[in-house]
Amino acid sequence: MRELNLEPIQSVERAIQILNCFSFEKTELSIDEIMKKTKLAKTTTYRLLWTLERNHLIQYNQKTNEYRLGSRLLEYGGVVLENLDIRREAEPIMLKLHEETGHSVILAQPQSESIQYVLRLDSDEGLQPNNFVGRRRVLHNGALGIVLLAFMDEDFIIKLLKEFPLEPYTPKTVTDQRVFLKRLKEIRSNCVFVDEDETFIGYTAIAAPIFQNENKAIASIGISGPSFKMEGERREQLIDSIKKAALEISIQMGYRY
Repeated sequence: MRELNLEPIQSVERAIQILNCFSFEKTELSIDEIMKKTKLAKTTTYRLLWTLERNHLIQYNQKTNEYRLGSRLLEYGGVVLENLDIRREAEPIMLKLHEETGHSVILAQPQSESIQYVLRLDSDEGLQPNNFVGRRRVLHNGALGIVLLAFMDEDFIIKLLKEFPLEPYTPKTVTDQRVFLKRLKEIRSNCVFVDEDETFIGYTAIAAPIFQNENKAIASIGISGPSFKMEGERREQLIDSIKKAALEISIQMGYRY
């Protein structure tokens, strides 16, 4: 993001604050919940919500007296997705990987301290984590983010871990910072990471980085499925497949090795 010597427009920033209150986990909010999250006065919050509603960025549910994101944002999201070059280049390669392995295939990109899922091809393997397109997670939560974090600046990594400490998502999650930093070095050497039961019990994800130029990871691709289907020799085959797919997308994006 650019840094300009300009003051942002406060009313616009406040409106964005309201939009940022909504998430996959909390899709509808009352005005009191929005006020609590934004710390805005009730009159200001109501006027901003009404302005957003008039422009179809917010919808109001008269039955529940709650607000949710509006349909115009879906249009904006479609425009963004349509113009993501990596999404266009990756989709046929991901489809081939999906058909060959039978597992879910996901493409993610870094967004500051988090990753965002930009394309997902689901398998029919039953219950799966809620990795919706558009969802964001802190970088060290899951294989797709960790494999990207390995190629980021060390100062950024330390700052991230200080601001967002490692959490035990399952009993197998690595939460020791020294062990975690050693793991990142191994990922830089191998260009792949296997998350076995560390984010979700009974679930394994294998991720590899996508490069645009030397040592600059611009995205990650991963396959995921039940752990019992991704063990032993089968795991080695899947690691080989994901690394080949990542390299193929990287070449499409201009990477030369």
